[in-house]
Amino acid sequence: SFQVEQFEKNFAKKFQAKYSLAVSSGTAALRVALAALNINKKDEVITQSFTFVATVEAIIESGAKPICTEIDETLNMCPDDLIKKITKKTKAVILVHMLGSPGNISKIKLICKKKKITLIEDTAWGIGGKYKNKYLGTIGEIGTFSFDFAKTITTGEGGMLVFKNKNHFLKAKAWHDHGHDN
Repeated sequence: SFQVEQFEKNFAKKFQAKYSLAVSSGTAALRVALAALNINKKDEVITQSFTFVATVEAIIESGAKPICTEIDETLNMCPDDLIKKITKKTKAVILVHMLGSPGNISKIKLICKKKKITLIEDTAWGIGGKYKNKYLGTIGEIGTFSFDFAKTITTGEGGMLVFKNKNHFLKAKAWHDHGHDN
C-alpha cells in the first residue's frame, strides 16, 4: 500500500539507509534477512547468548545451525568469543543490540570483514540509538528492527529491514512477497 511504501522511504531517509523493507514483525525481519543471504541447513549463524528467543528462532527456521557466543561488558556479543566460534560453515553473524545497548560493533564488523561473513544487526530494542554517530542497524550489511507494542517506535506489530546491498534487498523483497512482481 501507499502508506507502507511511504513509511519505508521515510524510514530509510531518517536512518540514512539505501534500501528498506517493511515486514510483519522483528522476527520476520530476521527471517527475511537470512533468506536474502540464502542461508540453509548446511550453514551456521552466530549470535549471542543474551538475546530474545526470536533471534535463534529465525536461525532455526532458516534451517541453519545457531551458534551462541558469550557476552561481554556491553551485555552483547563478545568479539573474542566470536573469533573462537567461527568455522568454515559460518555464513552470518547476528549482533543483537540487547536492551538498546550497542554491542562492540567496530571490532565485530572488522572480524566479519576479515572472515568474509555477513553482519546482521538485530536492532529490535535499539531503534534510534547511535554508535560513533551512526544509527544502530545501519552499520552492518543488514539491519533489522521491531515495531512491537513495547518498542520505542510502535505500530502495534511490524518490523523493518535496511540494506546496504541492492542484491540483498531485491532477494529479500522477492522472498518476503512470495516472488510476486509488484
